[in-house]
Amino acid sequence: MRYLILLLCLNAVPLAAAPRAALRLPSGLIIGSIKIETHNVFETELPSENKLLYRAANRVHFQTHDGVIMRELLFAVGDRYDADLVAETERNLRALNFIRRAEAEATVNSGGTVDIIVRTYDSWTLEIVAGYKRAGGSTSVKGGLAESNIMGRGKAGSVVYGSEWGADSMSFGYKDPQLWNFKRFQYSMAARTTPGSQNFSLALNRPFYASIAPSAVGGNISYDTSSTGGVSRRGVTGGVNYGVALKPSKELTRRVKFGLVAQRADSTGPEPNKERSVGVQLGADWEKLDFLTARRIRTFTHDEEYNLGLGIFPSVVWSPAFRALGITRSQIKAGIEVRKNFTWANQLLLLKSGYSSLYAGGGNSNLLASVDAVYFLRGIRFQTLAFHTGLDLGWHLDSNTQLVLGELNGLRGYGLSRFTGNRRFLFNIEDRVYIWDDLLRLMDIGMVFFYDSGYVWSESSPVKLTDLKNSVGMGLRLAPSRSSNNSPVRIDMAYALSGNQGYSRWSLSILGGQAF
Repeated sequence: MRYLILLLCLNAVPLAAAPRAALRLPSGLIIGSIKIETHNVFETELPSENKLLYRAANRVHFQTHDGVIMRELLFAVGDRYDADLVAETERNLRALNFIRRAEAEATVNSGGTVDIIVRTYDSWTLEIVAGYKRAGGSTSVKGGLAESNIMGRGKAGSVVYGSEWGADSMSFGYKDPQLWNFKRFQYSMAARTTPGSQNFSLALNRPFYASIAPSAVGGNISYDTSSTGGVSRRGVTGGVNYGVALKPSKELTRRVKFGLVAQRADSTGPEPNKERSVGVQLGADWEKLDFLTARRIRTFTHDEEYNLGLGIFPSVVWSPAFRALGITRSQIKAGIEVRKNFTWANQLLLLKSGYSSLYAGGGNSNLLASVDAVYFLRGIRFQTLAFHTGLDLGWHLDSNTQLVLGELNGLRGYGLSRFTGNRRFLFNIEDRVYIWDDLLRLMDIGMVFFYDSGYVWSESSPVKLTDLKNSVGMGLRLAPSRSSNNSPVRIDMAYALSGNQGYSRWSLSILGGQAF
């Protein structure tokens, strides 16, 4: 296996190591003008979209203001033209919830300066939330309103009622990506209530908004209460964080992050308890930047961005003992994640691995190592062949950190969280067929044929090949083509090939997003 991976590393040739040719201009030129062109959800200037339904939808939708787009630009009039920053601006715009397509055009004018036109195309942002999920014989529903571009100013809000697998809830959220017109200073708040609990949170952040961002800063606080089985709990968690780029670069990010988080919780009941902790967080990002723009990977007709560069992300949280605060022992939680993607011809390989552990009371616990690989073959007309495999190995896992497997995490046909343990293996194959793109300018439609195989077991119990649980099936995929989130609703009918211990071998699941 290691020789195969080495061979892939040596032969994988990036398809998108540089900005597209249309953006590459001679070096040293100065930006003379910038023009913003925003387009509504439907382009009614085109005969195919100049219909009553589409015109009515555009009138209801608030078109994005030019200033909202302007604040995302990584360049300004008078700067030296940089094709990498223009390409990164395109990617950042496409990542916004209210933009479904973004592109820039750069030309040299008669005066020898560069004119840049930035065109954006709005997505449909007013959502009547009417979600329905079914998996493993259980049902989850939700209903409400959500808007991700309030008055065309890029602000988002939602009010949603839900009944998730039998537990009712009400939630409210609001996010402002430019608080009081301070550029890239984000404010968010959320509230969620259920019959037995409440949670409220508030956050202020200025993130690493681009590869050239020199620093990031933020803070958050949350308050939660719960009451069940005669036990009541009330807790407050707050933290601040700061990050600095060691050397801002368009080719490589090298960042160091610092943070401080504190928690206080009090429980009442038969066994009253007080929880206190103060933690110091340290982290780092080291990532090469080499982006590929592709389609038909996890969405349908919208562009997707994948970084082909190697990324390494270590982190550690140290919570020292403070007897004055009732904290009697120190603990250290450490982890690292490594990511690397490859592309060649019409193929894409996504690799990810990670490790985490908790050291407390003189010993390690909750050790977890994982590897994950996803392969896509895109050269077949109207199809994408997708393969996924993952392996998780745990040691000394607490009861609430056991590994689970079922309908919600990749093994269709066997219930919600049917299998638990501290070892997990999963393998999936999907043939994704694209039937109709942008039907009625509203919907992308596809179908899937799939095979799943996996198992969860204990390290003390040797696993045999015959223990694997296998299923086959087919499904329907429905993705809104004019929404920024082109991720589909998946409706899958699975048949369990292995013994299902008294459960039906047939299972219907209705969930959001691709299975992997």
